Amino acid sequence: MAQDADPRVLIVGAGPAGLAAAHALARQGIGGILVIDRDDEPGGLPRYCHHPGFGLEYARWPYTGPGFARRLLSDLKSTGVRIACRTTLLSLRDGPEAELIGPALGLRRMRPQAVIVATGIRESNRGNLAVPGGRAEAGILTTGQLQQIVARKVALPKHMKSIIVVGTEHVAFSAIWTARQAGLRVTTMIGHDDRIMSFAPLGALARICGTTILTSSSIREIETKGGAVVAATVDTPQGTRRLSTDGVLFTANWTPETAALAGGPVALDAGTAGPRIDQAMRTSGRGIFAAGNVLHGVESSGWCAREGRHAGQMAARFLRGEISGASSGTVLEIAPEIDFVVPQICSGDATAAGAIPFNVRMKSDVAGRRLALKAGDDTVCSGPRRRLLRKRRILLAATATTMPARLELCD
Repeated sequence: MAQDADPRVLIVGAGPAGLAAAHALARQGIGGILVIDRDDEPGGLPRYCHHPGFGLEYARWPYTGPGFARRLLSDLKSTGVRIACRTTLLSLRDGPEAELIGPALGLRRMRPQAVIVATGIRESNRGNLAVPGGRAEAGILTTGQLQQIVARKVALPKHMKSIIVVGTEHVAFSAIWTARQAGLRVTTMIGHDDRIMSFAPLGALARICGTTILTSSSIREIETKGGAVVAATVDTPQGTRRLSTDGVLFTANWTPETAALAGGPVALDAGTAGPRIDQAMRTSGRGIFAAGNVLHGVESSGWCAREGRHAGQMAARFLRGEISGASSGTVLEIAPEIDFVVPQICSGDATAAGAIPFNVRMKSDVAGRRLALKAGDDTVCSGPRRRLLRKRRILLAATATTMPARLELCD
């Protein structure tokens, strides 16, 4: 692909979803692929996470974060895929037409035949969560900031020895690992839910390592002195507590990165705040596909790569004229107990082998029930009876129906 030529496919995001999409397209014989990313190197968030467990759903191996990034990049060797970092998507319009800016490309308006949006997520910080208190020169962080500090070998202030982690999801326990690499002791984890949102054994391990876990609790205020964090006031079921600490780290509360989609043809889903897609990963904008964490907040890197692979395969089918370019099918209705589902649209032309199952999240824990996809009075498919936990991935097999369908809980 010539430096000044418009690509045939533009992929926005060089994380697991974007890189896997590029590989899938190349394997399908599609050329002219450009991947852009606003970071200084490709690989996405896994580049900063040195613990194992990345890529399982895609590569069937528990790579470290940087190891999985290297695996994805090695797959692209000799494919002709071009990657432009420090490049940002400014807007995406009908056409599709993309406006980009970066040192390698300058300010450019491109008209690719297809676009795959894999922009990932933004992390909520103290400001987003409206936590009051004093200001600090250092010591109030997000998981991503701490990961980059460790990966880039940036020195923390000498007085920082301990931190409090706000959140109990999977990423919160990843933050404990990262904090230990930075020489920080995690004294307390705080979660507003009635249980930890990650796996119970991780909570047990954290307690063994000396971390107190406070559930049904929330941080009321951060106390600072001389520009440094000195304590946090926490509301717990037993009353208000003042916890001495050198820092506070906010985890989870992820939001899909969709700023460049504002005012464009891609419709967003109310439940996820990300693009609404069908089973072919198509958005409402013709020729625009989406995959990865931009669809649903935080998911594992392996799952995002699996979605990216499917998006690349479906984009290739679109470019060959085998499927249409915009989402089509039946928008799923969901029961009140369900938080969201991805894909949100049941489409009959995209359920071949390798299609992504329906990915469901619950609003609350439900015991002894099963998910069922129903069309009229008929059950199209159903899952096993089990305990359905909130903030956990619950899968239902990819199934097509041309009738109006709804996702329900059944006994």
